[in-house]
Amino acid sequence: MAEINSRSVVGRQRELQMFNEFLQRTHQGIRLLNIYGTGGIGKSFLLDEFRQIAAKQDVLMISLDSRDIVHNPSSLCHHIVHLVERLIGKTISAPDKPISTIESIELLNQAAKESRLLLTFDTYEEMGELDHWLREHFIKELHPSICMVISGRYALQGAWKLSATWRQSTMQMPLSDLSFTDVKAYLHNLSILDEKTVYWIWNQTKGHPLTLSLTAQTSSIRELIHLQEIEVLPLITKQWLKEVPQPALRKMVEAASVLKHFNQETLAHVLEEPVTVEQFQQLTELSFVRRVKRGWLLHDLVRSAFSQELSARSPDYYAGLRRKCLMYYYHRTIRSIGKNYDISLEASDFFHYFGDELIRQFFNQDAAVNYFETLDEANFADAERYMKRRYETAQEYRIPYVDSTTNQTGEFVITREQNLFNLKHVHLRELAELEPGTVRLLRKPQGEVVGLTAVIPIKGSTIDYLLNKPLSSAYFRSLSQEQLDEFAIATEIPVGYYIQTIDVVSYDDVSLLADTGHYFITLLLTGGFVAGSPPPIPFSTEIHHRLGCEMSSVVHYDYDQVTPTHTFTTDTRGHKLQAYLRKMMLKLGMEEFIENEPMADQPSIQLTDIQRKITDLLVQGMTNAEIAKQLYLSEITIKKHLTAIFHKLEVKNRTQAVEKLIRSRKATV
Repeated sequence: MAEINSRSVVGRQRELQMFNEFLQRTHQGIRLLNIYGTGGIGKSFLLDEFRQIAAKQDVLMISLDSRDIVHNPSSLCHHIVHLVERLIGKTISAPDKPISTIESIELLNQAAKESRLLLTFDTYEEMGELDHWLREHFIKELHPSICMVISGRYALQGAWKLSATWRQSTMQMPLSDLSFTDVKAYLHNLSILDEKTVYWIWNQTKGHPLTLSLTAQTSSIRELIHLQEIEVLPLITKQWLKEVPQPALRKMVEAASVLKHFNQETLAHVLEEPVTVEQFQQLTELSFVRRVKRGWLLHDLVRSAFSQELSARSPDYYAGLRRKCLMYYYHRTIRSIGKNYDISLEASDFFHYFGDELIRQFFNQDAAVNYFETLDEANFADAERYMKRRYETAQEYRIPYVDSTTNQTGEFVITREQNLFNLKHVHLRELAELEPGTVRLLRKPQGEVVGLTAVIPIKGSTIDYLLNKPLSSAYFRSLSQEQLDEFAIATEIPVGYYIQTIDVVSYDDVSLLADTGHYFITLLLTGGFVAGSPPPIPFSTEIHHRLGCEMSSVVHYDYDQVTPTHTFTTDTRGHKLQAYLRKMMLKLGMEEFIENEPMADQPSIQLTDIQRKITDLLVQGMTNAEIAKQLYLSEITIKKHLTAIFHKLEVKNRTQAVEKLIRSRKATV
């Protein structure tokens, strides 16, 4: 917060002292600092202060925010090494080459021999499935001299707490609201000295730093003192908007509240008018605006309050801003498809505005407040208790909705029996041993398990399971041998995912629908080939249809032995993502924006190292046997690799493959 930052740190001296001791390794064996607290409590602000302390002690601080990174190990390793290179001023990795987990750890450990390193993770609650990988495969392999800070809304749970090693090496730093003395000192720094005003602000904000900062900026506090509001933040943000002196600044704040994150270019695009450097600087200097890697963003609580106020006051204007945001991120995603890098972040931005009104009713992203964690031995008993609880408390649900096209209301009915369909074929131990990260638990901030997902990566090690188990077997047995070989050849990176179940404890809790909806849509946009056979109930099938999933003609009866059930698929691999996004834009009535749009450039052919070696020998005219002998592999393995290569090249035989490879190589000369 700008005011606190510009004067002095109020109410956090204890935390700063703890960090100083942590950095100096005062406490034997402590190498991980866990900061946690509610939104707006000042976690990111404190990390900024930590950076200054670290710099004074010649410690290089490598900062990662989960909102700025693609959530897979390869991308995270590349991102971390790139940040280290920028800090030390030299290249330590091979350019244009993927960085493995082992390589990134070795590079970091080598850098730690020359400089003291501090690795920080902000917004850790959004790390999701990366939590398991970071804990079990990355952090514990780093050199003991490398310190780490993990900051998020919740304290580290599960294996972090159950492991004696992590308990003994972790220092907890819970952040609470500021005391009355701190609030009084802060307000006095701002020349707010009237005792009655100080007490009113204290009673309304309870020392919550973000709310306190906004309240202190509001010049008409005396008018607000007489109002009895339970929720002070919406009131303060509404009042603050009213008194912004420059209309241009007010418009920018409104537009920024609709954008997930912003910069000068995106604001100008959404507002359809130029934004000067001076105007943009005014916006970014506001206390609730924060700089992140990909631009700037409003604090979550403020953004939500501003956008809700704007939506209620000017619904048509608000809808227009959302459409412009949708088009901006759609075009940015399309432009990225032909480039050879992970577009998960672009797809995530697009998701923020994704879906029709019914989808947004059910999956309101602003309502998402819970967090996922990977199933492991540490929380396995929690998963079993969740399953037991679901069977004991299952009930009928009636989910209301409004059809905006007809202005008619309706409801989806889920009977008690149907409510348990999601768990019908969930065998926890079997799924947990299939592939790490297959099963995840959804938890409330207080730690209660309120949901469970089982999503199976489609790859060589799981294809037999998918061919022989209920729900998935009917669809996978209907595929050709060529398609199965394509799936089976994937050993490390999966071709896609099969959704075994996405289950929540209650359909009345909008936050649970928001969290699982976010997870599902993100899978559709970034998962590649996604398949699933949801329970045959109107609520589930309607969601799949509205999200553009294709319904297979293959049916099974695995839920109740009576009801025919279809499998839904979505293929967004490579260039197919644009076709899917275009289809969704048409569903949203955006025809005029995309009817003359050219298709993105075809992406270059992405082959693994072994596939490149095979194609080199293929072009030389070698037979399968000769290639196998040259590479010390079996002929069966070579045939499987060739099947995958033919699919990637979009050809049917060796002759076509050789011709296409020669043409592509000539084009790059």
